[in-house]
Amino acid sequence: MSDGSQDRPHGPAPTIEAAAARVLGPALRTGQSPFEDDLYTWTPEVAEELARRLDADPADDAGGTGGGPGSGLPTGGSAAPGSTRSPVMQALHDQLEGAPRPVILLAAELLYIQQLPLSTVTARLKRGRVRDVLSWMDEAPQIPADLDEVLTEKGPLTGGLGFNVQMREHLRWLCSFIVHWAELDASVRDAALSDPWEFQRAARSTPGDWRAIRYSLQYLVWPGYFQPIVKHEHKTRIRDAFADLIGGPSGIDELDIDQDLHRISEVLSAQLGQPVDWYRGSVANQWQRHRDDHSRRAWLVRPGRGGVGQSGQWVAQNRIALPASHLPRIPAHASRLEVSQAVEQGYPHLDYQARFQLTAELHTFLSRMSPQDVVATVADAKLHLGTLTDDLGYVDDGGQQLERSVLWSAVTLDLESLPSPLSELIGEPGTVVDLTDGLDALLSAMHPGRHSAESQVAEAPAAGAVPTLPEVTDELADGLHMPREELQEIVDTLQQRQQIVFYGPPGTGKTYLAQELARFLAGPDDPSRVQLVQFHPSYAYEDFFEGYRPTLTESGQPGFALQAGPLRRQAARATSESGREHPSFLIIDEMNRADLARVFGEMYFLLEYRDRTVLPQYSPDTSFRLPRNLFIIGTMNTADRSIAMVDAAIRRRFAFMELHPDTPPVAGVLRRHLEARGAGSEPAELLEALNSEIDDSDRDLRIGPSYFMKDQATEPGGLEAIWRFDLLPLLEEHYYGRLTRAEVHERFGLAALRRKIGRA
Repeated sequence: MSDGSQDRPHGPAPTIEAAAARVLGPALRTGQSPFEDDLYTWTPEVAEELARRLDADPADDAGGTGGGPGSGLPTGGSAAPGSTRSPVMQALHDQLEGAPRPVILLAAELLYIQQLPLSTVTARLKRGRVRDVLSWMDEAPQIPADLDEVLTEKGPLTGGLGFNVQMREHLRWLCSFIVHWAELDASVRDAALSDPWEFQRAARSTPGDWRAIRYSLQYLVWPGYFQPIVKHEHKTRIRDAFADLIGGPSGIDELDIDQDLHRISEVLSAQLGQPVDWYRGSVANQWQRHRDDHSRRAWLVRPGRGGVGQSGQWVAQNRIALPASHLPRIPAHASRLEVSQAVEQGYPHLDYQARFQLTAELHTFLSRMSPQDVVATVADAKLHLGTLTDDLGYVDDGGQQLERSVLWSAVTLDLESLPSPLSELIGEPGTVVDLTDGLDALLSAMHPGRHSAESQVAEAPAAGAVPTLPEVTDELADGLHMPREELQEIVDTLQQRQQIVFYGPPGTGKTYLAQELARFLAGPDDPSRVQLVQFHPSYAYEDFFEGYRPTLTESGQPGFALQAGPLRRQAARATSESGREHPSFLIIDEMNRADLARVFGEMYFLLEYRDRTVLPQYSPDTSFRLPRNLFIIGTMNTADRSIAMVDAAIRRRFAFMELHPDTPPVAGVLRRHLEARGAGSEPAELLEALNSEIDDSDRDLRIGPSYFMKDQATEPGGLEAIWRFDLLPLLEEHYYGRLTRAEVHERFGLAALRRKIGRA
């Protein structure tokens, strides 16, 4: 980058980019003022003084001359002819009251850079703002004629509300950049002025990063490489929408995204024969459609403390807001850690749980809510619906507030007649509530006719309605060798209760039946809709739902990360775009071998109340609902641990269905299995004789048919092996302390039972 920058490739606005080079070239190389050649304003000393004044309360530097921030009246000096100061400009005036000439001049020059590329600010307003700042000096200079003329050009950058209401924050970051730039080694600065990606690294390392103004600066310094896009979310969406043009995305870091966008821009410019306009025409339509409904979210926002009546004002003013009186200013898309640190700094007087909740709400408002998300608020007993736009800013409305712009729809819904799951969701506590489970209902209300008939029913299967399970077929019954009527009774119970337990002695096919039935009911197209987990004595909540697990951090160091367990993973599959219209199943094998209260935790509540949410103990800032299309089938071996030891809470939440060798649907299974294979009936006769030797008082110890449904049972020597290695060891354990080993073999041995059935 030379001073004139004739050697740089230009971007979509060559005239504006040339003016930026005329300002930034000398400023970054020598610190020379572009407005007064004999002054050096882009120096750390001048920038630090300007930053100090921008950080101060305007009233502290106003000299007590009346007016005040937000009053719209000057507190000293006079406005430029024909200008009308906004509260932001008035506050800037008050902060610069009495400042040295280089400081005011630098403020004007930084404001010029901030306003220059904007398409959403008129030429009159751009000129008026810069001239107004210059007028605060004695012998006020003029904007150089060539730079002044360029302000009539419409810029390529859509800055939105942020470039107006966050003007002070943008100037403050530019001051930090100047100080940081001076601290860099000369070789690093030279590299940054010779390589656009090195410049990005230098700018990005500025303390207190503020993405929007940094993105604008990167474009103005290297317009042939960085796109005039100041929203990170837009950059990502554009890159993802056109990534196929360059063989796919190269990564998720800012550098990866910017380099991908540069390559995409070159391809599209060659195809179009002109520079790309990312916000107009077919190009804009393509990437704006790329974020379709399944990636949108929905949110309910309520006024904060003392906000009675504010919702109606929000609708009238096309906005939503959260109180942030004590919050240090942080940028949009701030991380959870950055928000937490700001809350700790600004709200030490709050209880720790209140700070935790405030952090969650502010982080959602700043970083999780995205443009095109659906927003709802309650006013006058109506649910008002709108679409979130890009703008985020701080406003002073009876105290500092965080504000976002919303395009409110004329559509409202009566609170008394909301469909499920919206009727349950709006009852959730909090200032910001996730309504995404009800997104289909909201979209069909806002855009009737644009969604399918299914979505117009306004019931999200994941939360509002239990999907209808298919009826048992003769083919399934024949394959399981069980009566169709008995199997249908199981399905009907599962349909009604959503949670059942198969319990019974070993070998009765509890796990096999659970899997085969779940696969049939879930359908053949997606095996992931059926998952199995086996409980054991050391199994815990952290294994089943979610918990922290050892992992390696990005730097390769050991650490811990929150990982979902099988219940949370299967719930996520059930609520996914591909899964929400289908039943999903979680099979819990050997359920009674674990401490169930310890494993389920607060999930106990959701097993009984599927229409409610809980705040999980490891992620209490995000509510969790157990989807209605997720069915749970447990198995319990009554010989392993008595069913009587299962607590009443589990009994109330699950329907218990016995699978026992003496009763349907298990009774007769082995005979039907042998008949279907054309095999002899001896194994079935032996099983019946064996179980008849086990007293009714030991009913839970009777043997199921599964031991005999293996190929081994009909092979020579097979029955002898089953008795020797499977049944007799099991019976010896069952009768330990009551019968000797010899007595067990004499009573239950294969030879004794063959004599009993006349096959000796």
